[in-house]
Amino acid sequence: MKKRLTLAACLAVVLAAPVALASTGANSSTLDALFTPTAIGIALGAVTGAVGLFAGGTWLTERRKRRIALGAYHAFHVVEDIAAEDPEENLVDKAAKGLEVIDTWMKTNGWRPLKPGEQALVKLQFSALHGEQKAGEKVQQQALSVALGAVAAKAAVEGAVPTMPRGQQ
Repeated sequence: MKKRLTLAACLAVVLAAPVALASTGANSSTLDALFTPTAIGIALGAVTGAVGLFAGGTWLTERRKRRIALGAYHAFHVVEDIAAEDPEENLVDKAAKGLEVIDTWMKTNGWRPLKPGEQALVKLQFSALHGEQKAGEKVQQQALSVALGAVAAKAAVEGAVPTMPRGQQ
């Protein structure tokens, strides 16, 4: 909505400029200088560029968001692998180390470093990935506990019930 209003205002200014210039009583040499093919081309180029920025801005934003999400995912796993490699070197703030990794990755791939709002999103994604990882570990631990309980119960039942060899009844 905001973009449409801005585009409408820009279009109104561009369309109203010749009328405003003509009504100010500017002499014809000024108007002739403004309406040369070069000046008209520059004005149309500026309008086209502005429209392109407004129309193309969303695409670039979505693409950047995807790149940040991809970088955050890989940075999280890089930091986790580094922490698992050397348990003595405890990474106190994994999110800060991950931000360093993703900034380096973004610069290497031709993107600008993260802005503060993007850094907050990366930290949020790090906490979400960490929570997902811990939830997966908890589910595995519960499944292992249930499986071990079933094995132990079967062994207890088999040990408590005397078995008779077949054919001796």
